[in-house]
Amino acid sequence: MELLYIIFFAMVPILVFFFAVAFIAKVLSRRSRVPFEYADMVRIPAFSLIQSQKNLTFNMVASAMQATIFFQLPFSIPTISEFLGLENKIGHWWAYSSIFFLAAVYQLVISIREFSKLRNVRLGIEAEWAVSYALSKITDRNVRVFHDIQGPNFNIDHVVTYPGGVLAIETKGRRKPNIKNTKDSHKLIVEGDKIQFPNFTDSSIIEQAKRQAQWLSKELTQSTGMEVNSHPLVVIPGWYIDIRQKPAVPVMNHKSLTKYYSISKRPILDNSALDRINHQIEQLAMRRSDEF
Repeated sequence: MELLYIIFFAMVPILVFFFAVAFIAKVLSRRSRVPFEYADMVRIPAFSLIQSQKNLTFNMVASAMQATIFFQLPFSIPTISEFLGLENKIGHWWAYSSIFFLAAVYQLVISIREFSKLRNVRLGIEAEWAVSYALSKITDRNVRVFHDIQGPNFNIDHVVTYPGGVLAIETKGRRKPNIKNTKDSHKLIVEGDKIQFPNFTDSSIIEQAKRQAQWLSKELTQSTGMEVNSHPLVVIPGWYIDIRQKPAVPVMNHKSLTKYYSISKRPILDNSALDRINHQIEQLAMRRSDEF
């Protein structure tokens, strides 16, 4: 019992820190309020990934702090027990050192895993921002761009509406490997529905883009009362793309987006149809929550 008391005492500084942060946040929330409803705003590019980044960062820091606490306990227990006058009552406390060490290693491994996920999420965010920037260069006033459209357990990174139709864009951020003695580490090869990177092959990206476009077509058809076909598109920023066999879904880098748009402008939607489609997509792009 005395050992648990000492462990609790060792964690008091951490507990005080969290209570202080919570108290300050509550005080600040009482002093002012936001001038508009966050929930009424549409999602920005990579909104879902930014939320994931926030959660992963919190998990990584929390695990690292727990690892630090567990690592220092074997060294702080003797000092604290002496300070509290309990050095003769804690028994063989050192026997618990191995448990503390294993707990620290476990939390450290979790923290490292979260950091690895965080790197990938950061790349995904930057990739979606690159695509968003490329889409912003389209100045046609009949074109609208929406981001992070919410589906059941998935999201569509970008949706473009224009008189030529509806594009459902799936963006993928992939790192280029540092491979010695090769000049092709910047190149990916598309053969049908397979995308071959220098160090692995991915056959799921195109299927994912097709599924998401089909869902969007069904959703818009039901909500607008007219048949709407959305066309899938895969964008992989920063890569040179070598098309060996034409895929079912166009694959390109972000710099080719405006060119692709310009060659597919044959009008099939009038202004009235576009307005109806844009209204429904806007509903799918709403935040619906104050959470960020």
